[in-house]
Amino acid sequence: MTRVISAVALSIAVTSFAAADVGIVESTGGFQVPNGAFPFVSAIGASQNPRLNGFDFGSIDVPNAQSVLLANWYFENYAYNGGNTPSGAGSNDNWLDGSSTASLTVTLRAGSAVISSNTYALVQTGVSGNNRFWQLTESARNTNLAGGLGIGSYSVEFSNTFSFNVWTGFVSQGSSTTAVSTATFNVVPAPGAIALFGVAGLVGMRRRR
Repeated sequence: MTRVISAVALSIAVTSFAAADVGIVESTGGFQVPNGAFPFVSAIGASQNPRLNGFDFGSIDVPNAQSVLLANWYFENYAYNGGNTPSGAGSNDNWLDGSSTASLTVTLRAGSAVISSNTYALVQTGVSGNNRFWQLTESARNTNLAGGLGIGSYSVEFSNTFSFNVWTGFVSQGSSTTAVSTATFNVVPAPGAIALFGVAGLVGMRRRR
């Protein structure tokens, strides 16, 4: 049976770290869609890009090799000495360096049941003052969010986790995780398949007569 993913509607609740001296500037997914477009859909930051909330990827015909690919994820965070003490930390000295880490967790659900949950490492791609820039590792790029799904309703959840250094008389590691942003979509029979079923039903009725 041919399947189509239709009416991809997204909602999001991504928040940056509460303290002024540790936080997120941008968290943006780059997606490849069947019509050849490459939309950048922002969780936070990048105000010129459409937000995940309400974003619609359109109709996807999975058997015909169409897909919604998570081509990349772009993340920018910051931490600096001074400012407010972050929640859970004992000092207001915070910074990022080459040992800091960041990741993206993608969870696929059917209702409340988890179908899959994968955490992908982000790698540092640049530095500007107290800010660090990150992208998905090469092996994690082009993940098909629609691959292998049967007919039904699904949600895809995204969240970022990152670490930073904290000085409390010695160096320790702090971490923060964003709230989850949720994308929802339905996999339904393709209109052509429904039409074929209708024709087959009519033929069956005529034969019975």
